[in-house]
Amino acid sequence: MVTDLQSVDFEIRFVREDIRDRYTDVDFEEAYKVIMGHLVASDDFKSLIGEQACRVQTLFFTDIIVFIIPSTRHEAVFASFDYDEDFLVNQFVQQISETAPGE
Repeated sequence: MVTDLQSVDFEIRFVREDIRDRYTDVDFEEAYKVIMGHLVASDDFKSLIGEQACRVQTLFFTDIIVFIIPSTRHEAVFASFDYDEDFLVNQFVQQISETAPGE
C-alpha cells in the first residue's frame, strides 16, 4: 500500500486488492489520523535529540514493514510492504534518504 498523507486528507495511490478487501474506509481514516498524530508529535522528539529532519520512520511488524517518509510537518508518504528475509531494507532506506522531499 502506498498513500500520500496530507494535512487534512490522504490519497491512496496503490493498494493490493486483498488488502483493500480487509479494511473499510473508516479503518483507513482512523489509521490516517493516528499516523498524522504521530508524525506531528515526532517534531517534539526530533527537537529533544537535536535533529532537524526525519528522513524516514520505519516500523517492523511480523509480516509487513512500513515506511513513513515525511516531507513537511503535515505531509508524508506511507508505504507498506510484505516483509521477509529477501526484502532489502537497507537499500530502500538509503534510496529514500537520498531522495529530496517532494520528488
